[in-house]
Amino acid sequence: MKQPPEQHVERAKLKDLRELVSYGMDTYGGKKAFWYRKGDDLVCISFRKLYKDVTALGEYILNAKVENGARIAVLGENSYAWIVTYLAVVNTGNVIVPIDKELKPAEVAVLLADSCPSIFVYSHAKEKCVRAMQEDGLSIDKMIGMDDFDAILKEGADLRRGGSRLYESVCLDRDAMCAIIYTSGTTGDPKGVMLSQKNLAQDAYRSMSCMYIPDGTMAILPLNHTFGFMASVICQLWMGNSIFINNSLKTVLKDIQTAKPGHISVVPLFIENFYKNIWKAAEKSGKAKLLRRLIAVSNALRKVGIDLRRTFFRSVIDQFGGNLSMLITGGAPISDQYMKGFEDLGITIINGYGITECSPIVALNRNNNIRCGTVGAPIPGVSVKIDNPDSEGEGEICVKGDIVMLGYYHKEEETKNVLKDGWFYTGDIGKIKDGLLCITGRKKNLIILDNGKNVYPEEIETLLSFIENVTEVVVYQEKETIVAEIYSDAEGDMAAIRAQIENAVKEVNQGLAGYKQVKKVKFRETEFEKTTTKKIKRNCI
Repeated sequence: MKQPPEQHVERAKLKDLRELVSYGMDTYGGKKAFWYRKGDDLVCISFRKLYKDVTALGEYILNAKVENGARIAVLGENSYAWIVTYLAVVNTGNVIVPIDKELKPAEVAVLLADSCPSIFVYSHAKEKCVRAMQEDGLSIDKMIGMDDFDAILKEGADLRRGGSRLYESVCLDRDAMCAIIYTSGTTGDPKGVMLSQKNLAQDAYRSMSCMYIPDGTMAILPLNHTFGFMASVICQLWMGNSIFINNSLKTVLKDIQTAKPGHISVVPLFIENFYKNIWKAAEKSGKAKLLRRLIAVSNALRKVGIDLRRTFFRSVIDQFGGNLSMLITGGAPISDQYMKGFEDLGITIINGYGITECSPIVALNRNNNIRCGTVGAPIPGVSVKIDNPDSEGEGEICVKGDIVMLGYYHKEEETKNVLKDGWFYTGDIGKIKDGLLCITGRKKNLIILDNGKNVYPEEIETLLSFIENVTEVVVYQEKETIVAEIYSDAEGDMAAIRAQIENAVKEVNQGLAGYKQVKKVKFRETEFEKTTTKKIKRNCI
């Protein structure tokens, strides 16, 4: 497929994550790689210190005489110890199994039973969860609490001072499994995605070779999520950027003021909430009219080459620490309204498309070629095709390249169903227009009516989400009826609010083809159940 012009940035090729760590030490040395809160203090970790800690923990693991290729699970909130554990495990020829910290003990136990780790690393906050699993019969050869992290690093460093060099002696097989990443299970049970060093290294290298990101970020997304770890850790380390580690959504706004990031990687729901809060604050302060006027003036000036957004909207930008100029997002469609809305305020949204099975980044909008309604062109070296397209060019998105997973762990049939002749069949529906990928919906969510017409619920959900007082919405089929189930957190006369929403749905219907129109509106009293990456679990509706 023909790709549009893009901004290529020459970078040293990344071969594996061991090279990532050593390259950081050699290239960036004493520069700050990570920083985070520890009580009332801020702790800074240089690229050199990161290298020493990863090699020390790697030495400790190898001296524990674990079997080569052993699975090592990690459970806990975002932390420096979590990141060092991940890097040390994969760089010693073993397999990391990141576990979602939001899972219940029984759910964690299922994943541990499936992956059979030799070592289980967990944070202090997850001790209650671990005890519950032990009472239910959990048995793992070696359990390590992150409270012992410093002592373990010292033991590893002592081994190296004593002459042990097992870490360097390991010959990494870049094509072998190094990680089992369990999917979030929005439409079914979680599956263990097997990724290799090559998968991860190539995804980072190819993604960063075609875009520019400003220095300074915050790791907000859970690191067990592939996008979170790739975008907020691997890519940043390769670029030599500083990463502030946020370990709780409760402190995001506080941490933004401390970190003053140049960019942040988030899921679309964060962007929607950020945008809505900006306008809620403007309405509450009586400055919404002024803000709209300034946007109109700013946009007029930009047409003649004068850009005063960072001046006009300084108060808005200060809400995000004062340096934020870019938001990177993926994982779900994002409305053009939010793309343009933030661009008007001086903050660029770079959206892309990814899936865990592809390490995860597949396509990206480029800094110099952002097209609303698309997720950009495939990253260099990755092929995308549309399988069995309909009359409008829409069909299943398929991906080929060295970012594609090895398969699903212990699930040969499921693997055969999605890996065919080197192509990964994503289950996502989309089309290619002018070399750019457009996401329409999810194959499993597709509504097929008796008349043969296809309805993609995501398209309708996007339109309905802009209705005043609609907080969350899911569209699905009930017999032959298109239903919109809506949750509103609005305060006031709920009968009047629901009537207002129903009237607004009717207005939206006027712009839709007859077969796509919402025929029934349901209201719910509670939020939809979600994954930890804030995606609604459709299988729970």
